[in-house]
Amino acid sequence: MYLKKTLFALVIITILSFNILEKKSFEFIYPKQNNVKISLSSDHFKKFEKEWRGSDYYYYAEKDGFICSVLFYKLDEEEKLSLVEVPKIQISEKMKESGKEFPQNSPVFPYVYFKNNSNLKKMEENDISWGEMTDDFMFRKNEINLQGSKIIQNHMYGYAMFNNDLFVIVHLSKMNCTENELKEMEEILNSLKKVDK
Repeated sequence: MYLKKTLFALVIITILSFNILEKKSFEFIYPKQNNVKISLSSDHFKKFEKEWRGSDYYYYAEKDGFICSVLFYKLDEEEKLSLVEVPKIQISEKMKESGKEFPQNSPVFPYVYFKNNSNLKKMEENDISWGEMTDDFMFRKNEINLQGSKIIQNHMYGYAMFNNDLFVIVHLSKMNCTENELKEMEEILNSLKKVDK
């Protein structure tokens, strides 16, 4: 009996160790700016394709219906002024009144921009956001019911900003997610780290 319990415990430890070791850390950079990097951990993806899209840099991976993309969206001078600098002055003044300081690279700017300019905005349901404008990342998730069918596409997003002129959006999606798959998507978002040194 003792031998069976010991073997069972060893099998469980081996399985848990294997699952822990499977998580891989992926790093994403914007090649035209030094020290701009984010990372995420996932055991789901093997490799990300990457490409330039004008001045933007895009990463993409897909496996088993899971899609993960990372877009570094480079602001031009007009966008920088209207999307970051002017709103930053207004927000900074309000925060100073309450005794708080506004961070240099708040995720609130890419969060607002991408949320308001989503191609899927009219179809998004159950939209939930979390995170603070003083954090490194803000997050959002929603569902899209494809033309009234039983097919639900789940979307989750992470937003960050670097150097006042570079927005980052991490996008995860999958059709008809199970509870475990939704949990996995949230774990990927929770693993996001920003390097800005």
